[in-house]
Amino acid sequence: GGRSGVCALAPTATSSTRRSTAATAAPAPLRRDSATLLLPLRHNRRFISVPRASPGGNDSNTPTTDAETPKTSPPAAEADLGEVLARFVEVAKPFWVDASSAQNARWLLAGVVAATFATTAISVQFNFLGRDFYNSIAAKQPEEFDRLLKLYCATVAGAIPVFVLRDYYQEVLTLKWRGWMTERYVGKYLDKRNFYHIQTGSVIDNPDQRIVDDVSSFAATSLGLAFTLLNAGIDLVSFSGILFGIYKPLVVVLFVYAAGGTLVSARLGKPLVALNFTQEAREADFRYGLVRVRENAESIAFYGGEPAEQANLVGRLRLALDNLGNLLVAQRNVDFFTSCYRFLIQFLPAAVVAPLYFKGEIEFGVINQSSSAFSHILGDVSLVVYQIERLASFSAVIDRLGQMTEVLDS
Repeated sequence: GGRSGVCALAPTATSSTRRSTAATAAPAPLRRDSATLLLPLRHNRRFISVPRASPGGNDSNTPTTDAETPKTSPPAAEADLGEVLARFVEVAKPFWVDASSAQNARWLLAGVVAATFATTAISVQFNFLGRDFYNSIAAKQPEEFDRLLKLYCATVAGAIPVFVLRDYYQEVLTLKWRGWMTERYVGKYLDKRNFYHIQTGSVIDNPDQRIVDDVSSFAATSLGLAFTLLNAGIDLVSFSGILFGIYKPLVVVLFVYAAGGTLVSARLGKPLVALNFTQEAREADFRYGLVRVRENAESIAFYGGEPAEQANLVGRLRLALDNLGNLLVAQRNVDFFTSCYRFLIQFLPAAVVAPLYFKGEIEFGVINQSSSAFSHILGDVSLVVYQIERLASFSAVIDRLGQMTEVLDS
């Protein structure tokens, strides 16, 4: 057993590399002081040379590492909205049309939609109850106060099951979607030796992370955002009429405030898409490096490859941390604006309608009702402001799954 002076651990080496390596090293017997360990690096499609330890324990050469990845964002991170939507449809559609999953999924979806309509109706009821409740306090009517308090408690008791079951069945649907997608991607990954072609050709990075983490995030975020949009649309219709009936200029103030907030937050959040995309890739690279050490532990220990492996891991970690630092700065800038945006909501509607109360044109409870309706509608039309970080991360997930879908299908 020692016909070659080179141990190629990775199946990622090309056939020509293996042939040339074997041809060069075949005449020499296996010796620990001269042989070289080849370890693959995923992104650059090259190998690093790890000198083996000499019998004396001193390495005469410095191990070379190549953990650097391009500083620029991946092309997919710069995809426009149309491309992102097209990839979303490509990834999401199969679950809802496949005969094995579609019927059950659609029934669950219909149930969650119905529960969403019910929760909006309950919220409207709470809005009017709150108005009458504070009116009874301002008018010093203890009997009316007691009646409304009991009615409020009864409404809460009836509302809790609706809200809880809506969230529960949404999670059940998410679980089924994730399970179906994961099985489908695993099947395609193993079909026609796709796993081998992806690894040897370095077509895409970290397919394991895409199958596990990205699929889970895609299913949960897709349904979460979908029902957020549905709830926002229902709320917008329901509470706009309430606000319009209280004071028309307040509706104008609301939409101007929301439009300005959306434009500013979209501009501040633009860098988040590319940074989230890059962060997912670099975190996965670091995990992959650790897995590679575990899988090749015996060979690394035998050839004394620990210094090179450590340098490689530290390099990948530093790249991930550098990008994470940039991501935190971008998130901080967005948080400055969104925090200010949220705090202004607390007194803005009251500041607009309070003069009407001072003139005796509205009751005290209407101020509370207008604040509640204003908050509901503003939350509906400010989805970009409130969800900008989530949308940026989700866009990166769509890009990564879209890339993998295209690779597996081709």
